[in-house]
Amino acid sequence: MKNLTHKDYTSQTATYQLVLPLNMEILIPKDDSVRLLSRVMEDLDYTDLYKAYSPKGRKSAISPKNLFKIIFYGYMNNIYTSRVL
Repeated sequence: MKNLTHKDYTSQTATYQLVLPLNMEILIPKDDSVRLLSRVMEDLDYTDLYKAYSPKGRKSAISPKNLFKIIFYGYMNNIYTSRVL
């Protein structure tokens, strides 16, 4: 796989634009602990977690499963506040 990154468009104008990579494989090293955590957490049963979410109201921007992974990763790295995450 080629190591592709986006062109930095922020240097050409006075306004700033968020530049995101197309593929997270570029940014996250192959041996990073987040990869192992994600693989392990994929095998969990999230039925009870999804039951806790109400179908009423607005749709979440992120799935409960992914949010749980993020929070768990933070705890694993001694980050206990959502503000820091």
